[in-house]
Amino acid sequence: MSRITRPADRRRAPRAPTTIAGIAKTGQGARHPLEITDLSVGGCAVRSTGHPLAAGSTYGLKIKGLETLGSTAAWTAGQTAGLEFVNPLHPAVADHFALLNPRPADEPAPLDAEA
Repeated sequence: MSRITRPADRRRAPRAPTTIAGIAKTGQGARHPLEITDLSVGGCAVRSTGHPLAAGSTYGLKIKGLETLGSTAAWTAGQTAGLEFVNPLHPAVADHFALLNPRPADEPAPLDAEA
């Protein structure tokens, strides 16, 4: 019997719902504004506010207050994407940013969180 694995089932760490502004930078210098909709030590879900990100592509993720994080788009679905960090965040850093930037109660969850 085969089992369908959803993104939430494969996660190694729990994600906290957030609303954090960020920028994904390509190696060619393109900058893509985005919103981080959930965050964990190993990655995040994002909603692009411009050009969609490409699955398998690498990005430098810039979040105010942190050094640029190396990341790879593990999956994409339209304007949303899941980024996996090259180097995990320290758990205290991930918790701190999630607590400072909670998702408002009236904002919908990202698409993959409902799967």
